[in-house]
Amino acid sequence: MVRPHFLTLALASALPLGAHAHIGYGGRDFGRFDAAGGIVTIANQTVSGNYGWADGLDADFGDSHRLRAFRFSLTTTATVTFSVAANADATATSVGGFLPGFSIYQGLAHLAPLGADHDGADATVAYLESLGGAPKEGAFRALNDWKIGNDAGDPLSVFSFRGYAADSDLDGFVTGTFELGAGDYSIFVGGVNYIAQLEEPTRPLYGMTATLAVAAVPEPETHALLLSGLGLIGIAARRRSGC
Repeated sequence: MVRPHFLTLALASALPLGAHAHIGYGGRDFGRFDAAGGIVTIANQTVSGNYGWADGLDADFGDSHRLRAFRFSLTTTATVTFSVAANADATATSVGGFLPGFSIYQGLAHLAPLGADHDGADATVAYLESLGGAPKEGAFRALNDWKIGNDAGDPLSVFSFRGYAADSDLDGFVTGTFELGAGDYSIFVGGVNYIAQLEEPTRPLYGMTATLAVAAVPEPETHALLLSGLGLIGIAARRRSGC
């Protein structure tokens, strides 16, 4: 089923801290979009700690437990805008001050009835050890492709990096727009405050709200008409100015 235009969801419950142990999309599936596009908002979500996205920037990778995974699907090439806003009142236990960052990947984690992916799975550990270099904190990479496995030994899930955005203004809001082809996508959201991993031993649950907007990519003929229209406007402006 394809999401209708401007559909908004408000999901009223958040998962407890323990549910962060494996990658899942429960309550965080924006749905499937065709050329008609649409907008979906998923509210009342939390993420553990304020550093998960930033931690995926260094050589020892990041712990996927410190991120929230969302998903969506496209049936055709589209322009996708994803936004995350801090929301202190997302749940009864969430706190304010979230500084969000996110990365978009083509690919999905294993879905039921297959086992869920996690950093501690033997398949994940073996893969990370095969890479060499510094011992890894987890499998997550913020600006690169990455892989992760489950306890059943299924082939590793592959996330192919497509883009990112980070809260450089430190105002609790981030947005980014991307042109993406047809396929299944995952978005991983976490905090950009790298130093918070030293300051937050209890890893509080930060509240957030996420919105996905999908629009059709203009056809080449539309681009040509737009450019010719802009050219005519420029000619008219020069004539009026006597140039």
